[in-house]
Amino acid sequence: MRKIVLMGLVALISINMVACNKSTVAKINDVKISKDEYKKTEDFLYATGTIESKDKSNQVNSDILSFIIDNEVVYQAAQEEGIKVKDFEVNEKFNNIKETIDENPAYKEKLKEAGINEEFLKKQVKKDLVVSKYKENFLKDIKISDKEIKSYYESHKDEFKIQEVRASQILISTLDDDNKQVSKEEKEKLKTKAEKLLNKVNNGEEFNKLAKKYSDDKNSGKDGGDLGFFSKEDKNIDFTKEVFKLDKGKNATLIETSYGYHIVKITDKRTVTKSLEDSKDDIKYRILNEKYSKQIDSLYKKGKITIT
Repeated sequence: MRKIVLMGLVALISINMVACNKSTVAKINDVKISKDEYKKTEDFLYATGTIESKDKSNQVNSDILSFIIDNEVVYQAAQEEGIKVKDFEVNEKFNNIKETIDENPAYKEKLKEAGINEEFLKKQVKKDLVVSKYKENFLKDIKISDKEIKSYYESHKDEFKIQEVRASQILISTLDDDNKQVSKEEKEKLKTKAEKLLNKVNNGEEFNKLAKKYSDDKNSGKDGGDLGFFSKEDKNIDFTKEVFKLDKGKNATLIETSYGYHIVKITDKRTVTKSLEDSKDDIKYRILNEKYSKQIDSLYKKGKITIT
């Protein structure tokens, strides 16, 4: 989970820790983390797609707890250094997030189920911006040499092997001309349309002809639906997390994302190794985050942290 925090895959999901009369799972200096707060964080991580499933056993997940503690430790250090953010920064970030949520009904519903309202989210936005500014201040003067980058690449070469798939799709969009989700009634009609096309594909009709005729993704549609090779990071995560579960040469599958209904078929799979040149930015990012991780470790040692 620390990787999620440090690699920038999660923004704005640090929980506001306050003392609580209920049972606690940890204490960071004078701040208690209640079991309820832990659970709310887990629900939020699940709602935002950061974790794919929730623990139904009611046990504390060490990765999630580590994530919470990391954020609280850094937040306390930022407060000691007097790091603050302006109201306009909070409002700007909050409005961007709210717009994204409003455009994705499924995402909005998950947040609602997790008890994440606008007041809660705005508090977390403010706190996360403080944490981000602390990290930015820590890293701004650190220089990474080409020698360090090359050495890292050579010693971690296996980590730069990536899985790619080649897929074809027919997209039935559920967005209107203003890029907003259509009504529920219209969406049901579009789903029926997509299911009929799926049946046609799996009953032997030519995928490329159907894609050219029906796909709302005109770029791939003109190529018969071919998306070319791509990795999990190259496209929308809601799309790729399902696509990479599929097998080459099997029947097409229907996948729903915020863009609409995707009729997808895997045509090839491969493993490639990124070159040093193509990996430089990634390596620099990794090295900086390793240094930041060590800084968090030093904050752990200075503080008093109790796991209950």
